Amino acid sequence: MKLSLHELDQEISEIEARIAAERLALEDAVTGCTNSLRDTVASPKTLLALAGIGFAMGKLMFGRKQPEPQQVARKAGILGMLTGVAGTALGLMQPKFGVGSIARWAASRAFSGRRAKSAPARSEPRSAASTAAPPRATSYR
Repeated sequence: MKLSLHELDQEISEIEARIAAERLALEDAVTGCTNSLRDTVASPKTLLALAGIGFAMGKLMFGRKQPEPQQVARKAGILGMLTGVAGTALGLMQPKFGVGSIARWAASRAFSGRRAKSAPARSEPRSAASTAAPPRATSYR
């Protein structure tokens, strides 16, 4: 089967047109796929899902370390008791607890027995006149 030059040129141009059409269809398919992929990846649902997966993977890989048990300091004997009492006293000496009132109460409780034995009780209470300061001499000239 021998073809003439004119028939060969016609068949070549048909094949070239078919190749060009397939090339255009391939470019359209690739452009459509990239646009679809870009829209899918940039959607809020996908971004939130990827962030959640990343967070879960990070927790699995880096977040499950066992804490080391800390050694508890032990205080021995009377020294431990004294430091505990001192710590409690210092803890109570905060402004919100009213240090003055607590200190006065503790001092009155501690020294009430000693004061009653050592100082004699007064028979008559002091009057306001005996405790007032003497009047000053002033001139208004």
